[in-house]
Amino acid sequence: MKKGLFTLVNCLVGLVLFAQDITDNGKNLDTVCPSESCVHIMFSSTIYFPFEEDKQWEIRNMEVATKKNGNFIGTGDLYVYGVDTAAILSLDLVFYAEDDTEIHRFSKSNFEFYNEPTTAEPIIFSGKMDEELGQQVRYVDVEIKDSKRLPYYEIDSDCYHACKEHRLKEAMKVFKKAK
Repeated sequence: MKKGLFTLVNCLVGLVLFAQDITDNGKNLDTVCPSESCVHIMFSSTIYFPFEEDKQWEIRNMEVATKKNGNFIGTGDLYVYGVDTAAILSLDLVFYAEDDTEIHRFSKSNFEFYNEPTTAEPIIFSGKMDEELGQQVRYVDVEIKDSKRLPYYEIDSDCYHACKEHRLKEAMKVFKKAK
């Protein structure tokens, strides 16, 4: 009897966790840089790894703003699936001109990430390319180079939700001021 009740409770808890929605902080860059001085690119769909059906993690609300002077910032809300699970990601932001030629590549290697169980948390990418390239940017793509999931206690990062929110706000301030 106890074993049957235990199994039933575990199944119900699993269903509740599976059915709950993940909260995120949404779009962040639409007010950071006006269109006369920035190219603002918002991804229209969620990025899943490896695929939506068997996702290990996802990035929602991905967006990139590039100033005409070459400064850029990218943000999104990353969620790693699995209880007490972290991920180490390596990915590239690939910037393209209007004629589909690649003009700049920004690599982020061995990026460690852990999130609270029901919250997709902010990720930030920022950098600078040559000014003439910054004026040519028309769209951006994300290329995933590597991904590894592991228990959260095996990563070195100690930046959790409040820390990530603070880093996002600071990165947006720096981007706004960049000339």
